Order: sequence, then C-alpha cells, then structure tokens
Amino acid sequence: MRIAIGGAGIAGLAAAAFFARVGHNVLVYDKAPKPTPVGSGLIIQPTGQAALAALGSLDDLAKCGARLERLDGRLECGRKVLDVRYDALGPDIFGLSVHRSALFDCLHDAAREAGVIFSYGQEVVGAESVGDSVRLRFADGEVSPSAALVVDALGLRTPFVERENCYLDYGALWANVPFPSVGGFSERALAQRYQGASISAGVMPIGALPDSDGPMAAFFWTLRPQNYESWLMTPLPRWKDRVLTLWPEAAPVLDQISSHEDFILAQYAHHTAPAPVNGRIVHIGDAWHAASPQLGQGANMALLDAWALSLALERHETVEAALAAFAKMRGRHVWLYQTISRLFTPVYQSDSKLLPALRDKLAEPLSDFWFMPKLLASMVSGTLGEPLKGLKPS
Repeated sequence: MRIAIGGAGIAGLAAAAFFARVGHNVLVYDKAPKPTPVGSGLIIQPTGQAALAALGSLDDLAKCGARLERLDGRLECGRKVLDVRYDALGPDIFGLSVHRSALFDCLHDAAREAGVIFSYGQEVVGAESVGDSVRLRFADGEVSPSAALVVDALGLRTPFVERENCYLDYGALWANVPFPSVGGFSERALAQRYQGASISAGVMPIGALPDSDGPMAAFFWTLRPQNYESWLMTPLPRWKDRVLTLWPEAAPVLDQISSHEDFILAQYAHHTAPAPVNGRIVHIGDAWHAASPQLGQGANMALLDAWALSLALERHETVEAALAAFAKMRGRHVWLYQTISRLFTPVYQSDSKLLPALRDKLAEPLSDFWFMPKLLASMVSGTLGEPLKGLKPS
C-alpha cells in the first residue's frame, strides 16, 4: 500500500524503513530543507536494539557507539543515589550509547536503501480524507498523493494533536567533547552528579563521530529554558566554576569547552495523545507520547512503535484491524513508561526540596533489597512490562 509519513525524525525514518523493506510504497515529508539530525547523546536500550536488529541496522550502529554497562549517579559529596547495572538482567545486556546523528544516519540510510521517497521542505499542516484514502496538506497549499495510511511522526508539535503548554520546567544543555582520559571516567558508564533536584551534570560516552579522532562524550547540565538567555550572558569561566563546585573531577571535560556555542539547549515535555489512532492517521513517537528523557526512552519508544506498526500491517488484512492491533501492542507499555516518567522526573529535575531529600536518604538502603538491582535495570533498559512480547519471533 502507499503510506505517507509526516516527519523525518527517528520515529518517521524507522517506520519508513520497516514499511519499505516489506514492499510498501513509502513517501516521507519533512519541513527541513535537507536531512537534519537534532540533539546530542542518547542510549539505545535493549528494546531499541531489538528493533534495530529486526531492521538489520544494529551492527552498523554498534560500530560507532559505546557499550554502556552502568549508570552511576552521586551527590556532590560522592555518595551514590543512582546505581543501575545492566548485568542484573544478564551478562549480555547493555545500553548502546551513541550520538543522535549516528542513529539518524543509520535509519536514513536504511530507509533510502529500501526505496523510501523523501520530500524535504514540505511542512505538514493537516490531512483530508478522500474516500478510503487520506492525503496530507502542506503549508504552501499543496497536497500529497492519496495514501492508504498516514503516519504522524511529527513530534510534540504535530498539528494532528491538540496540546496546551506541556513543556517541563527543566531542560538541559548538551555539548560533545573528546572523552576525558583523566578524572576517573569510564567509557562504559554514564556518570552524574546531583545537588538537590534542580542542579545536575553528567558525562556520557557516545562512541565515535565521523569527524572525531577518538571516542567522544556528551556533557550535559540541567537548566531552566527560561534561564537560557541569562546563561548565555554569564562568562563561561564563572559558569565552569559553578560546575566544578559540584563536580571537581569534571575539569578535564570542561577544559574542552571553549564557547557557549558548543552547547545546544534541549527542552523537555510530557504529554500523551488521547489515542494513537484517528481514522487512518496513526501517531507514533513523540507525536503520541512525549516525556522527559530522564530514563532515556524517547528514541527507544519510537523504534518500538515503528516496529510494532510494521508488524501489525503485515499480520492483518485490513488497515483498520492493523491499527487496532498496533494500539493494543503498544498501549500498555506506553502507559507504563509515561507513568514512570511522570513519577520520577520531579525526583531528578524539579524545584522540590522534599523529593530529592527522600531520594538521598533512601536510595542506598533501598538498593540493598534483593529485587532492586533487577527492577532498576528493567526500568532503565525499557524492558519493564515485557514490550518485546509479541514482537520478537517466538
């Protein structure tokens, strides 16, 4: 069938590649003038790895990523308040830490090689039904060819879902730096430091970039988006002193940062669309379920959405039956992780005094319970709720 996809981000590219590989005629529309990855580091969890393996792209991405074995979060005094080890789930379980551009390029190549047709510079503003078909409307007044299905992968700002202001109070600054050879950092661990819930910093290995001479890391710093302009006016040495007060060991990382322009600002939001399906329009990724990336699940959830939708179309004779099956396949997992994100984000990103105080007091004692290492690893890895059940071959 002909399938029109709005949005050439992670969700849209993955869906396009999955659809085209099994013979669908896929057209992707994006308002950017050319392929444009946006963002910094991210973790491909075991769930996302399974989707990429099904697509045949995991090995290529793994070549430029870093094997992440644990998450190590500490207070400025050095006491642990977050200790997640993937091997609690098994010896071969790990996160694949990459730069977003590496994932984007991997999916874009897979989609292009599968025969997907891309149309850039086309801003989707709506859709209209034509009999049993639907076509997209663009900002310039043009419309797309009729399609049997429209996939909304346009993200949080999709015109197909009404949303009031759902942005969270805190976002983060991100910069890419050569991985520090000193300071005690591990290329297999994401390290973070916290002061309450409003101040935090992190160093995450992200493997190699096309123009890098060696392994790279992503450095991030919590910031209110409304304070971004003020931060830009702050002399960089003064800001670095603030970071070093929290985390002296981060000096070799900060030494690699020479300008405010080395950073990008990421804004986070939380919202779930009332339903993933509206007629022959289906929402995937952030267009359906946007959340704080505290658990690193955004890209992974999008990959699972794309995989599940492709499988549903293969397994059912009608579009309607396939969309109903897709909603059932993904609904429970989406609800679970939206709930987890809503509960845990204020513990690490908020102005609350009570929540981080409870975190700091209870984190170590709770970690001694026998079930906690596996539970934490399951939450972070995205495997809580068994989302791969029904996706992987039995």
